[in-house]
Amino acid sequence: MSNNPKHFPHIALNLATEGTLDRSRGGGKKNTQTARNLGDRQGHGTKIRDLVLSVVDDWQTTQEQREGENKPELPNAVPLILKIDPDTFDLDNLRSSDIEIIAELEDGYIIGASGDVELSELQNKIEKFFQEERGGGVIAKILDISQPHQRLEFILSPTLLENWDKIRDPQIYIVDVGISCLGTKAKLSDYPKKRESQSSEQYRDAIIRWTAKQSKTYEEWDDLASDRQEKLAQFIQHYNGEFLSSFIDGKTPKFSQAPDSFSCRIQISGQGLKDLVSNFPYIFEVTEPDIIQVETNAQLENGDDIFFELESPNANAPKVCVIDSGIQEHHPILANAIDSTQSRSWVTDNLTADLVGNGGHGTRVAGAMLYPRNIPKQGKYNAVFWIQNARILDNNCRLSDRLYPPLLLEEIVNIYNNQTNTRLFNHSITGDVPCWTKNMSTWAETIDKLTWEKDILFIVAAGNIPLNNHRLPSRLSIKAHLEANRSYPNYLLENSCRIANPAQSFQALTVGSVNHNFYNDSSWVSIGAKEHPSAFSCSGLGIWDTIKPEVVEYGGDLVRDHNNPMTIKCSPKTPQLVRSTLNQNAAPPVAADDFGTSFAAPKVTHIAAQLAAEFPDENCLLYRALIVQSARWPEWTINQRNEEKENIIRQIGYGIPDLNRAIANSNHRVTLITTGNNVIRAKQVKIYQVKLPESLLSTGDEIEFLVEITLSYKAQPRRTRRNKRRYLSTWLDWECSKQGENPESFKERILKGYQSSSEVEKGEGLFTWTLGKQKHHKTLKTVSRSNGTLQKDWAIVKSYNLRDSFCIAVIGHEGWNNDPFASVPYHLVVSFESLNNKIPIYTEISNVQIELETEIEI
Repeated sequence: MSNNPKHFPHIALNLATEGTLDRSRGGGKKNTQTARNLGDRQGHGTKIRDLVLSVVDDWQTTQEQREGENKPELPNAVPLILKIDPDTFDLDNLRSSDIEIIAELEDGYIIGASGDVELSELQNKIEKFFQEERGGGVIAKILDISQPHQRLEFILSPTLLENWDKIRDPQIYIVDVGISCLGTKAKLSDYPKKRESQSSEQYRDAIIRWTAKQSKTYEEWDDLASDRQEKLAQFIQHYNGEFLSSFIDGKTPKFSQAPDSFSCRIQISGQGLKDLVSNFPYIFEVTEPDIIQVETNAQLENGDDIFFELESPNANAPKVCVIDSGIQEHHPILANAIDSTQSRSWVTDNLTADLVGNGGHGTRVAGAMLYPRNIPKQGKYNAVFWIQNARILDNNCRLSDRLYPPLLLEEIVNIYNNQTNTRLFNHSITGDVPCWTKNMSTWAETIDKLTWEKDILFIVAAGNIPLNNHRLPSRLSIKAHLEANRSYPNYLLENSCRIANPAQSFQALTVGSVNHNFYNDSSWVSIGAKEHPSAFSCSGLGIWDTIKPEVVEYGGDLVRDHNNPMTIKCSPKTPQLVRSTLNQNAAPPVAADDFGTSFAAPKVTHIAAQLAAEFPDENCLLYRALIVQSARWPEWTINQRNEEKENIIRQIGYGIPDLNRAIANSNHRVTLITTGNNVIRAKQVKIYQVKLPESLLSTGDEIEFLVEITLSYKAQPRRTRRNKRRYLSTWLDWECSKQGENPESFKERILKGYQSSSEVEKGEGLFTWTLGKQKHHKTLKTVSRSNGTLQKDWAIVKSYNLRDSFCIAVIGHEGWNNDPFASVPYHLVVSFESLNNKIPIYTEISNVQIELETEIEI
């Protein structure tokens, strides 16, 4: 049989059964702080009462002072910082105390606000707590109430917090702010349950009332957001401030709207900024604008001429939008793939050309996307997708302060997706410092929100570590690390080398870089061996310990000399890139002269575009899953200790993707995929089955098989929640069956949440997974596959340990959305491969899946 990948397409993954989780069985009582507070009512109640009285007195004093100082009127609400017992506290408990949750923080802290300026409801509950009356128990779960000045450490970015004492009243500052707008109704009312005494008509009426109440809640949230936007505008106007996020007409304030909040960029005096942060009750975040880091490091020593012809894609080929510094659209090896009718500029000069000096930036990105491995020397090359040019960076690769990234991305996506059905967006632009890990930035959240709303995929760069100079101590240079005796690659694990904003986005595909070659001569030597992490590539983990970057590509190599002080530069063996020749006399159109994760990301975008061409009717979640499923760790990672594997996952994620594995299979590999639209609700379980042929189970030799599973899903984000389970409307994970479990016994165990089937052989798993579902897995201690919206794991199993089938459960869990009908889309991919190509498996495994499908239908 031919081994042409086209002859080995992916096959359908069979849904065997489904059900609903039963989580009614609770655990035993814990010795929590709440329990200890209940045992000390007098002491704890007195402490909380005194703190409440102090907060009320401070607020009243502040209000009186404001009137005398002619400061702007504030919303009538008391700002609060509460610490609650996360083991026992239900955030809904605060609603009955008339306290609004502004933001949910780490370690049980909550930013709150109350329109009950006397906090009378809370004081009433304190008295009930003393008297052991119903309704007072919530006080035991409130551990502390912080003083107003402590708001700063919860609201300000690390850089602003560090420099807060240096803020001067008359000086003008530019900041991005986030305002919560849910009120005390942080979630929808629970869906009515049918009571035994209810008739069908009565229950139907209850559902109608619930639906009307749900619609009213959404309207109230919208009205509240509008009211708070108006109050914020009045506050800013009092200090003669300005909304910079108004780039459409330059006058009307424009806000980036999320389900629970809105964000904007403002310009305001230091006096106004201090007042806003300290006293505006609904604010939950203030950060400095990101300084975009896409500096070109080109060191042109030689270039190549070109003698081949680029053929245009088909008219209906996929389209990829490059959000960057523009593109040299008439470049001889790009022109025929550019959709020039859709070129747009958000830069004040209105030009779409890449005018960045020394070879450009967006032009290099477009070239890396079109030619991910080698730029042809001669003949013809057929493009399979169209490139669209969205220029947002100026000639110096800088983003104007008046271009607020969240609103900018919303406008770009709406234009290209609505008008030309563009679904792939290459985003090789990042901030120049490590991303904040406390809460999702508005830039990254906007990517998540747009991905939720539309069938699109953002491929983003992980960010770069500077070579020699660093602007802030939070992002040290490579040279600074090496001179401080932090050796390569260990320094990549430092906090200062963490991925850059917005690479932490939950629903984007983040790309880092690995070395393409090793170089060594009498003067220069590579920093890192072939396919080891690039010395400049930012590492994970991402926010809330997600695996970031998920994949890596060849973004370039660095070399250093042997001098002291050392010099670091681009390697002569770095991959070739297409160069802009605009305003550059005699400049070559192609050269190996630059590096960066900016040029690794488009190589992964190339795979996504090929998948879109191959599977035009499938959604982007499948493309994302297949890219990660195709990724593999390089050979040097074999036989590494578990501690080293944890570092590997932080530096290169799931590894280097492969186009052939993503699109098709071989005689020795088979991939099963879910197709079409697959959705799941919270508390729902869907179980898929993979059947194996008898011939694989009875092989006389000890043959090893590689099993890979990837789950890709998306959910609606809420930015005021600072953990994965509350950030997403619904979150998913997956679990594999154990030895001896058929689909029904596996479902029984998953639905009940405990092991009950007698068919399970001592509870042992069929596969020993590399990462595991939870931290402190028996292999890796600090990394879990389940934290993100892209979850892959893999295992090697010997033939004699195989059974005739195995099952995978996709499990839905409630996040912030308690609507029982709310669902999220997902795709599941499973691959089975004979290692070292020992035996052919594709045909036999494919055939038994057809038999299985018939059995399930019957």
